[in-house]
Amino acid sequence: MKVRHIFLTSMAWFGATWGVCLHAEDELFRPIYLAEERIEAPESFERMASFNVESAQPMYAPAPVTSYCQEGWRLGVEATFLAPMGGNQQTWSLVNEQTSTVNSFATDAHGIEGLVPAPRFWVGYVCGNGWGVQARYWELNTSSNYSEPFFTLGEDYGYSSSTNLEMYAFDLEVVKEFCIYDWNMVGTFGYRHALRDYNETTNTLASINRGGGGTDLFAGTASGISLFEGDGLTFSLSGYRCSSCCYGLQWFWNARGSVLFGDSRVGAQTSSVLNSPGGDVFQTNGGFAGDSDSLWIAEFQVGAQWSAQLKCLPGRFFVRGAFEYQYWGEVGAGAGATSTAGEAGVGSLTMNSLAPNDSLDLVGFAISTGIVW
Repeated sequence: MKVRHIFLTSMAWFGATWGVCLHAEDELFRPIYLAEERIEAPESFERMASFNVESAQPMYAPAPVTSYCQEGWRLGVEATFLAPMGGNQQTWSLVNEQTSTVNSFATDAHGIEGLVPAPRFWVGYVCGNGWGVQARYWELNTSSNYSEPFFTLGEDYGYSSSTNLEMYAFDLEVVKEFCIYDWNMVGTFGYRHALRDYNETTNTLASINRGGGGTDLFAGTASGISLFEGDGLTFSLSGYRCSSCCYGLQWFWNARGSVLFGDSRVGAQTSSVLNSPGGDVFQTNGGFAGDSDSLWIAEFQVGAQWSAQLKCLPGRFFVRGAFEYQYWGEVGAGAGATSTAGEAGVGSLTMNSLAPNDSLDLVGFAISTGIVW
């Protein structure tokens, strides 16, 4: 961990501790949700751990209410299943002038496809005044490999490709639980460290029979990488509302934004080689960019959760499902490279690499479970 990571983590933890200790009177949110006269509050998810059905009091019509937060731990584990969209692209093109054919390949056709599992964990503690601290961690780490062996089914070329994507985010935040009318709200603000690392490689072998005898052999490679790692601020707001159709069921939404400052590096490299009776040809090219950079991240969830009182422990169990979308913004620069080797009248092999500064979108769903006690 870099020095700035340690410094920002320490500052975030100090701020979280300060927030918990100095807001016992809870003046900050008082104008938002505190009524002049105490009225019955809607039963919130966090307060239901001590709920007793036999002694339950009727809940009145929604109105601005005082928050009755339950002091205790909040922890959970979540399985997100997200499909990445965007990223690098490596391609090659083989032109055979003897047969007037063109064969090509692009990694986006055989890269990371479908939903990718990515776990999320969180643990926190909330005081009776609604203030608390929490830590969260989310990680997506996946790869895809594809190959078509040389001379398969009589073809005169073969190739392979590899795509790797690694992303993670660590948050350390101050938490505030409060109520607005019949919505139970959770707001957070704190420190985030995150990484996005996307790299791809493709390799090609090919042969073309010369009209006058002999064979031209081609080989090529193309690779690209786009990396960002940085620290910054994260903030979120969540809302929970009890469903009228089923006891213990709640609708919820969650929105989070982050702005990070760190280092971005993008690079692209290609090479193309021809071994021919008429002479050898070799070409290699590359591009690189790297600098201090910033990155915006937006996350959104909407879904439903169900909870029930535990019989053996003084806590409440919950399970939830939701649609999830994440947007990881553009980095500051892109890179590209192209290399070609060939012989006139026979053929050529062109390798292309593109590491753009494009954003990366993640779309899918999340299933989570946890406990409040």
